Amino acid sequence: MKRVRVIKLGGSLLTLPNLREKFHRWCRDHPHSLTLIIVGGGEVVEAVRVVDAANRLPEDFAHWICIDLMQYTARIAHGILGNVEIYETRDELQQILTDSTQNSMAPATAPTIAIVQIATCFQPGFSNLGLPENWDVTSDTLAAAFGILYAAEELVVMKSADPPCYDKLEDLAEVGFVDPCFAEIAEGIGQVRFVNLRAY
Repeated sequence: MKRVRVIKLGGSLLTLPNLREKFHRWCRDHPHSLTLIIVGGGEVVEAVRVVDAANRLPEDFAHWICIDLMQYTARIAHGILGNVEIYETRDELQQILTDSTQNSMAPATAPTIAIVQIATCFQPGFSNLGLPENWDVTSDTLAAAFGILYAAEELVVMKSADPPCYDKLEDLAEVGFVDPCFAEIAEGIGQVRFVNLRAY
């Protein structure tokens, strides 16, 4: 199977005025043959947190509502970034992976950069690597879990800030830079790095 790089594009970056230019510049500076993007929920999902704080929602209900809402932030990112594909179904995603496998001996082609709808990969009753269905799982962990499911060799977490100094990924969870479940899932990926795209 073709090597896969997963980029988690933080939802907070959707308000970055020059997001398109910065994102594509980073991709040009760090080329990869197949980049799959998971877009975070940003302020859209944060609104659910506000509602939940005022009127407590069942945890699993809030979890899946937030994943549903990420479909719309993914489409917003698609509209902003331009010149990237978007895979709305699992079949579309599988097709690019199958084509990549079948064409592994073909001449090199232009890199593929595509947004993937995370809701097509994580649904109630479908395998989610045993992740809890509560606020301990954010889009950071969902992106890491997606990387595990599709054997990503690298996970790039793009945020609006630099990570604090850390020795282990668990340290980042303790200060709230990532969610409590991230380290356990992300350690199964060969390389994890963080990018402050606002400062790029």
